[in-house]
Amino acid sequence: MELSDEAIAGAIRDGDVRWIRTLCHHAAIMSRSAEDRASAKRYYEQSLASDPENARALYGLAAIALHESDPVTARQYATRCHMSMLRSDDEILKAGLLDLIEKNWPDLAEKSGGH
Repeated sequence: MELSDEAIAGAIRDGDVRWIRTLCHHAAIMSRSAEDRASAKRYYEQSLASDPENARALYGLAAIALHESDPVTARQYATRCHMSMLRSDDEILKAGLLDLIEKNWPDLAEKSGGH
């Protein structure tokens, strides 16, 4: 993870939001697969610092909060993710994340008339 951290720091230094988003997402996935939710949360939060509408990071934080039995925080992140996805042009990402949100928070999908 040290190499990932160095690459993320470089992307932050360069202000390259696309790389920050990509590198943080991959680091968060590796952390989650190692069951290191604290690190995953930190990577998602780093990503949001440069891209507050990053739907992947918002969903990742929602999933972590849900796993940590914090349904209020999970719902807040899920709501932000849902709103971000409704504005997104990325149809593949939109379909996948909206399905995941609908599975855990069906009422959010109902408010927007489903997807």
